[in-house]
Amino acid sequence: MSTELVVASISGAVALVSVAISARASRRQAVLAAELERQTAALARNMARQDVMSRVRDPLLWAAYDLRSRIYNITRSQFGFLTLYYKDGNPQEREYARGNTLYVIAEYFCWVEIIRRRVQFLDLGNREDNRRVVDLLHEVSKRFSSDRNQGTGFRLFRGEQRAIGELMISEDGDGQGCIGYAEFCRRLATDQDFRARFASLDESIQVLGDEFYVEQRLIEIHHTLIKLIKFLDEGGERFPFARELPQQRTDRPRWLSHLQADVSEPGTE
Repeated sequence: MSTELVVASISGAVALVSVAISARASRRQAVLAAELERQTAALARNMARQDVMSRVRDPLLWAAYDLRSRIYNITRSQFGFLTLYYKDGNPQEREYARGNTLYVIAEYFCWVEIIRRRVQFLDLGNREDNRRVVDLLHEVSKRFSSDRNQGTGFRLFRGEQRAIGELMISEDGDGQGCIGYAEFCRRLATDQDFRARFASLDESIQVLGDEFYVEQRLIEIHHTLIKLIKFLDEGGERFPFARELPQQRTDRPRWLSHLQADVSEPGTE
């Protein structure tokens, strides 16, 4: 075999090997690039999910905590929030006790309705957690609507809960939120249709304010809200709990306590 032929053969072999190595490197680079793109997209989705969660889940957490606190302060003793500020308060205090209690309940329903509309964003990391939070929201709703040996005080059927939530939603530049307390008071005073949606709830507040009794429905709602809050705020990083209402049942009104209890605003126990 001539020298030229040998050189040509070697050169061809080297070229083939180079092509094979280059093709393999290209495939590997393409795989790495695809994996990097997948991870980048996953990170972007996770960041977007966290942003939505912070804008939807956190307000729900605050609303649930405010409602739990108000229920605690109302029902923990005969000298609770409504007794001190509705029954025994001056006209301004009476109006605040009534109006703000309505608002605290309505604000919770508002954020539940927003989550209902955007439930695909309430992603807590796995399906079991997602189902659990939906189950807890359903359980709170059931406590409000139940007829089981509880009378009609503070009873709101599911459709009524949703109607209140819908009325409380405020559209803003960043999406959906809840109207503020001042706007709520304005509508309550000037909008007859708006006020009518709160008629039964308003009556329940005034009845309990005029003469304290153990409202078992509120006690059950209180404990269910605690389960929801503890689940959303695992470890108690935002809302550490020190006090809870006793899980007692009664078929008729009776006093919870004969001792004066201090009363604080929601979120400042």
